[in-house]
Amino acid sequence: MKKPAKRMLLTALSLTATLLTTSCSSNNDDDNNTQQTNPATTQYFHPPTWIQGTWGVTNGTTSNKLYKFTADDFILLITGVSEQSMTGTIKSSPNGGSVDETINSDTQYNFTVKYNITTTTQSFEFRKVSATQIQWKSNGTWFDLVKM
Repeated sequence: MKKPAKRMLLTALSLTATLLTTSCSSNNDDDNNTQQTNPATTQYFHPPTWIQGTWGVTNGTTSNKLYKFTADDFILLITGVSEQSMTGTIKSSPNGGSVDETINSDTQYNFTVKYNITTTTQSFEFRKVSATQIQWKSNGTWFDLVKM
């Protein structure tokens, strides 16, 4: 074997050994009986900055706030009553849940919330129109929302 080929082989073997050592290193999760994904600290939502804020509908005389996006949560605003944090809902659900997000470029944000104890899922689709307007898709129809 020529020296450059031998040197590349040794480098590759060395990198592989390093990766295997890192990947197979033990952890102490079994020792203290904690899960690797602790629901108390898991961040389920990662809304892009363009959608962060409060969004709703207005007809000129009345306004209804519908959704609020923060850097790490999606919140349903129940008009005049309360706010429902989707992160809080997942954490309070027996056996928790997960969120599958899709962020397409700077104009699309979709996610599906799946609850582990049931087959229930909630899907949401949003797309950016401008800095002050987005659209929300419900039952196949796009609805205009404005930044409040």
